[in-house]
Amino acid sequence: MNLSVGYHALARADLYGAWAWYEDQQSGLGDRFAAAVDAAVRRAARSPKSGSPAVRDEAAEVIERRLATPGFPYAIPYRVIEGTLLVMAVAHQHRRPDFGADRQP
Repeated sequence: MNLSVGYHALARADLYGAWAWYEDQQSGLGDRFAAAVDAAVRRAARSPKSGSPAVRDEAAEVIERRLATPGFPYAIPYRVIEGTLLVMAVAHQHRRPDFGADRQP
C-alpha cells in the first residue's frame, strides 16, 4: 500500500521553521532534516500502521499515529483519511508532548 500524502497547513509551517533553524546552525543541515522527515513520511505512506498509536477516539480506535524522524528529535503525527496520509505536525520530541494534538484535519 502506498498512500498519497498531504500536510496540514500548520505542519508545513512546523517543517519550514525547523528547517530554517537547522539551516541557521549549519549549512545543509536543514536539508538533511527535511530529507529525514520525508523518509519518515514515505515509510508511513507505505505502511500506515507502522507508527505508534497516539490518539484514540471514543471507541478506542486509533485515529492518529506517530513516527520518529531518524537522526533528529522530531516526531511526525499523522492520520489516514480517505486514502490519504495527512501529516498533522512536525513536533519536537523534547517540547510539549501534545504539540499539534488540537489540530483538526
